[in-house]
Amino acid sequence: MTSLSPILQGRIPGSLVSSRLNRHIQADQRLLMHLQEQIATGQKFFLPSESPSAALRTIHLQKLMERKTQALANVELSTSLLSASEAALGTVSDALNQARGLITSGLGASTTEAEKKALAIEAGALIQQVMNAANSHFRGRYLFGGSMNNSPPFVQRSDGSIVYQGDRGSVQSLIDLNSLLSNSVDGDTALGGFTTPITSDINPALTLQTRISDLSGGRGVELGPVVVTLENGGPTQTQTIDLTGAQTLNDIKVRLENAFSGGPLTLTVDIDPASQNGLRLTPSAGTVAVADVEGSLAAADLGIRSNATAVINGADLNPRITLETPLSTLNGGAGISAAPGTGFVITNGNRSATIDVSAATTVGDLFNLIRQANLDVDVQINAAGNGLAITSRASGAAFSIGENGGTTARDLGIRTFSANTELADLNYGTGVPVNDGQPLKITRRDGTTLEIDLSSTNTIQDVLDRINAVDPGNLVASVTSVGNGIQLTDNSGTGPLVIDSNAVGQALGLAGSETGADPLVPLTGSDPNPQEVDGVMTLLVRLQRALHDGDDRELTRLSGIVETSIENVNLVRGEIGGRLKILDETQNRLKDETLRLEESLSETFYVDVAEVITQLANRQFTLEATMKIAAQTMNLSLMNYL
Repeated sequence: MTSLSPILQGRIPGSLVSSRLNRHIQADQRLLMHLQEQIATGQKFFLPSESPSAALRTIHLQKLMERKTQALANVELSTSLLSASEAALGTVSDALNQARGLITSGLGASTTEAEKKALAIEAGALIQQVMNAANSHFRGRYLFGGSMNNSPPFVQRSDGSIVYQGDRGSVQSLIDLNSLLSNSVDGDTALGGFTTPITSDINPALTLQTRISDLSGGRGVELGPVVVTLENGGPTQTQTIDLTGAQTLNDIKVRLENAFSGGPLTLTVDIDPASQNGLRLTPSAGTVAVADVEGSLAAADLGIRSNATAVINGADLNPRITLETPLSTLNGGAGISAAPGTGFVITNGNRSATIDVSAATTVGDLFNLIRQANLDVDVQINAAGNGLAITSRASGAAFSIGENGGTTARDLGIRTFSANTELADLNYGTGVPVNDGQPLKITRRDGTTLEIDLSSTNTIQDVLDRINAVDPGNLVASVTSVGNGIQLTDNSGTGPLVIDSNAVGQALGLAGSETGADPLVPLTGSDPNPQEVDGVMTLLVRLQRALHDGDDRELTRLSGIVETSIENVNLVRGEIGGRLKILDETQNRLKDETLRLEESLSETFYVDVAEVITQLANRQFTLEATMKIAAQTMNLSLMNYL
């Protein structure tokens, strides 16, 4: 085996020395430049490729910090908005306390008429004070408009009533990751903006065009396969029919019927004509049975699950009313009274309009007619989905819905006065003092006087029955066919028909007289059951009027309402305080989290400037030494080696 001798050290070419020195110098210069950039920016790296894992952590931390910083800004904004709202409600609370004093001062005969009118002027000043607070504008929006916060939420009409132009919506703010908090208070919650909705179940009937999503009060039905069995003594016919994807009841009808088309037994599916609220399944002969497959409740939810029977009459599917619902399907398919020239009358304060629905075909058409009347009322479908819901926006105005010679308002479930109205609900909830020992005094047309005991009566119908039992067919009491109220006719003579103005007569709206000689002309009472917005604005408007008119009865009623209003405003202020506490705690936590994120980001992404400066100084010294050596080396010539 031949051994190798070591390579003898020889001279290094000058070009190689030059190249190596040049690379060292360039590397030092690049490192110096990188260190200088780190000092200038404070960053460890500038491209993700320089440190991929650290870059990923940095991107995540920066994104999280941005979101936390924005959340902190949202918290600060929400805090300022809610603080301003609370301050405005503090002004309202002060005004209500002053209103309580005005009621106390104005009640009774110890205050003269002139003094009461002076107190009414003070009440007017309180209205303006509360209006200013209610229309507070801060940071580009009106605080009490709900989600409609670009214009003043409260506007006073010429009749003194105050209309709420906002809504019940709220403005939500993201105060942390996946955490929302409302930073607004709508005017209805804080001060009262709407009446209680006038509504009742008007039982919309099913049609084959009813959408599956509108069943069960709008919750819809989750469809799936069903098993249908037809039998008539021969071979049993069983089909599993998938109803998934059906949009309307007609789609279900077609699928069920088609499954048995061409067979010895067929199936007919329609709307149950007796109830108008469920499906009916009828076999051509024999019996029909419907069952669910495992994992599906479609048959049960559609109300058609049944053992074998001659006809399946399905359960009530409770369809929801929509804007497309035909008026003819309401009231179980009986529809509504819509003769031309009738309709219903809406009265709101000093404004009134007759809504003729004879040309309307759908609920949407009806809504448009009501809105076109421009009476400061809202109309929508109620929360249960089974009726209309009409509310007034006008505080301090009497709101009512009555008939116009037909039964339209009753059929739509929106009449505010009927034979079923509770006496306790009349006169804004003060009722009728039927158990206080005072009778209803009537002076008949023949001059005789009646005293009718109404004690223990509970409804308007009870009152009508007591009156009609006195002289059946001659003295007749009924609910008015136009507007709202009670009317009396008396054919005992041709003299005046008079109702005494005691507490009972006034509370029933009957106090007064009909002085004509025609016994067929009724004495028509006023509406004893107007609705009103329950809130601060109504209280103050009513207070001003009651003081101006010296109405002690109204002042007595308002003395209870003012306490309720003060309590409600304080509750809202307390709720705002709770939200402010949440915001304060969230702000402190966000600051702590932001500080920890900054520390983590500093470790991952930011440099220690002092350390980098030291590295820069060392590297500069190294570069200077390298360049000095390079200069000396590059100056060598052949003579240096001889």
